[in-house]
Parts: sequence; structure tokens; C-alpha cells
Amino acid sequence: MLQVHYHGLRLLSLCLLSASLAAQTATHKPATHKPAPTVVVASSGGYQLTEPMIVMALRYGRILAGADFSPSDAAALRSSLIAIFQREPAKQVQAYASVAKTLREASSGREPSWLDVAILRYEIWQWFGEKPDSFHDFESYPFGKMVLKYNPILINSGGMIVTKSDVDSLFYSNAFVAQAAGVAPPAQTEKDRFIEALPSRFGSLPRAQQEVLTRAELRLVDVHIMCDGTVKTRAAVMADIKRNVHCSADVPTVARQVETDSQFGAKYHHIYQSEMWAAVANATRVNGQIMGIGGLGRSASRSADINTGMSPGYNQFPH
Repeated sequence: MLQVHYHGLRLLSLCLLSASLAAQTATHKPATHKPAPTVVVASSGGYQLTEPMIVMALRYGRILAGADFSPSDAAALRSSLIAIFQREPAKQVQAYASVAKTLREASSGREPSWLDVAILRYEIWQWFGEKPDSFHDFESYPFGKMVLKYNPILINSGGMIVTKSDVDSLFYSNAFVAQAAGVAPPAQTEKDRFIEALPSRFGSLPRAQQEVLTRAELRLVDVHIMCDGTVKTRAAVMADIKRNVHCSADVPTVARQVETDSQFGAKYHHIYQSEMWAAVANATRVNGQIMGIGGLGRSASRSADINTGMSPGYNQFPH
């Protein structure tokens, strides 16, 4: 089994969003006991900053950063959030409400997937790309500065933003293809050179190639969906990789093609759909057989009741 290098990114993404959603939706769940009182951290101008609000903000920051904050950075950001709230409480309460709404919509009331998290990150960063004034406000606050410390902006041009985590996703995909082909994965120095040259190259790239960078994590998720837990689809992906990658120099081109072929309606997606429908049909058939066996058992039980002369009240109780 291949040890796909992007699992760490996926797990971090899911843990961060799941924790955020749990924190903000806890009050919507039926209480089985008297809930603990909400801790108020600060009050100003008739508004209150609570502990769940800070927890949500910190986790939202980690989602945008694509990384966990160090304990000292988390403590520093917490202090900054309290100080800013005391200076402009009305504005900050509105911001917290907006974050809560964004996170609720990202999950649609269900357990969030890696795709949910990737879409959330993509939409937020591209929104900032299209709203330079809002991005300026974001990067001027301690919250934005902390996020950008962990996930710096590499490109902010023409309404498009490329972050370090986008490039990380690109190279996770390259590493997956290299490992599948049995060639050397890209070295850190290769990524460093790519990042160094990106600002001078990005403007001259065709729009489609620019979008490959801004959507790098979404494209990586597509590949993951095609390969995780599938048999026929994964086999098709692996066969194409091994057929087309002959050396490390082939990896980036093949990785981009694998991503493209993994998108909705593309080559691997058609195989994936057929495999999933076959799995559903098989599960339905097996469940039908199980239900049939259960029905036979219940019929035999009822027959036994009649033949042994059980009293009419016997079957009113569950067995």
C-alpha cells in the first residue's frame, strides 16, 4: 500500500474544522444535563467576548494557516484577540458571527470532509484576492499576521492569491506520483527554487496554469478521492502513472494530468462512478439477502408459535 504523503494535511484539515464546528454548534445540541455556564473573557460597550468565541477564532486561524500554532503563538494571539475586542467590541462581535456562519455553511450540518475544508480555504483566500481593501485590513490585524506567519502569501495579483499551502499541495501531489512510479520524490530544494521563482513567473503564465496553483489543494483532494478506498479507479491511476513516468523529470507533468483526469466528469471520475454504483448495487443485494434470511427466520418463529399453541399475548412482547 502506498503511503500517500498528503494524509497529514488531510487529517489536520479535518481535525481543525471538526473542532471548530463542535465548539460553535455545541449549544444547538439537546442538553442531557445542565450545561456549564459560558465563560465571559472580556466585556466592553455592552458586548461580551466568551471563551467559545476565542476557541473558534483560534481554530479558524489554524484552518487558514493550514497548520497548528505553537503554544506561545496561540497564547499571544489569544491576548491580542482580547485586547482588540476591548477596543472595538461591536465590530469584533460582527466578525465572530461572520466566522461562525462561514464554518456552519462549510459543513452543511454533517461531518465535514477534506473537500469541505479545501473549498472553504480556497473560497476565503480568493475572496481576499478579489477584495484588496479587506485583505489589507486582514493582514494589519494580529489575527491575520499570525495566519500569514504560518501560511505566507506568495502571489496576490490579478484577483488571485497563491499561498504556501497551495504550493505544499502541489508538491504533495508530485510526491504521490513519484512514489507510485518508483522514482525519487521532489527534494525540498526543488520546492524552494519553485517558490523563489514564482513571483517573477506567475504573471506570464496562462490563466489555466495560474488556476492550477490557486486550486492546488482542491485538485489534490480530487486525486485522493479517486484513490482512497477504491480498487478499479486506483488501479487505473497507478497504471497511467507507471506508464508515463520514466524519471523524476516527468513527475510534475504527469501529476498535473492525473489531477485533471480526477476532476468531475473526467477520465478517472467515470471509472470511479461506475465502481461506486457497482458497490451500492452489491450492498443493496447483500442487504436484501440478509433481510430475506431474517424474514425466513421470523416466519419460522411465527410458525413455531402456532404449532406449539402459544397464548395470543405472547407476541406482544419483543423477543
